[in-house]
Amino acid sequence: MPNQTTEKGYTYFPDGAKVQVKKFGGAYFDIGAIDKGVKIPLSWKETKVHSGNAGWLDMRISEMKVEGAFDLINLNPANIEAMGGGMFTSVATPGTANTTAPNQVIAANWTDNTMYEIIMYASPTDLTKLKLPTKPTLTSVTLDAGGTPETLIEWTAAASGDYAVIANPNAISGWGIMFNSASMSKGSPKTFAITIDFGSNTPTARTTLSIGSTSKILTAFAIKVEHTDSAAKVRGVEIFSCNPKSGGFTFDFGGANEDGTEKMPISFTGEIDTALTDGAQLMTWYVDTGAV
Repeated sequence: MPNQTTEKGYTYFPDGAKVQVKKFGGAYFDIGAIDKGVKIPLSWKETKVHSGNAGWLDMRISEMKVEGAFDLINLNPANIEAMGGGMFTSVATPGTANTTAPNQVIAANWTDNTMYEIIMYASPTDLTKLKLPTKPTLTSVTLDAGGTPETLIEWTAAASGDYAVIANPNAISGWGIMFNSASMSKGSPKTFAITIDFGSNTPTARTTLSIGSTSKILTAFAIKVEHTDSAAKVRGVEIFSCNPKSGGFTFDFGGANEDGTEKMPISFTGEIDTALTDGAQLMTWYVDTGAV
């Protein structure tokens, strides 16, 4: 039999996606690894009336919504708290001050305005990554400029500098660092490594999520799901106002005889946000031309 069509430019093979969450008033952050894919079906209520003298009237729809689901396997408490709509209260229990963390080295050929994860190990022999509840104290950040190290200056609100330490929810430490080569005095600074020397920092020993109220008004969050191909072209969907569904969090522990990783099935409902433009109050779905 001959082919019945040649139209296949918008055919996509499954390749995974990045799920990002944004709390009310915040910014999107990547919640990390999930199992399999993401399902986001669109639904609505239909009203169709048969008149007494003119047959069937036009179809009317209302209560448009999406009911999404995915299995989260990057079980960072910050991810779960962000999708709780305010149900969870997060409390960090501090450990003891650490002064034995080894230096972190950012290899040569780094790039400007790129977030590098700050990785603070417990000691040179204990490679447990530490979580820092507050901005880390750094003894120095140094450009290893071939025998004449250059001490870098932190960028602040008051003055420009060589680097900035920024909150990074995707990092175990909770922090990242970015560099600005234009303000460094050494020629061709990107050809040299950068050494981060940690001061005394008190890491988080435990994170506790507490939940339980007789009633609770939820605060909606937003979700963005995107696939980026090798040419940096993007397909994605953004849902503007989401709430978790009852039963959408399960706190399970797998058995030693089970395969795979532990996971938490997440389910949510996206509903109309009437503060947005009519006709675009629920979600957007977008495709870069040529995306695969």
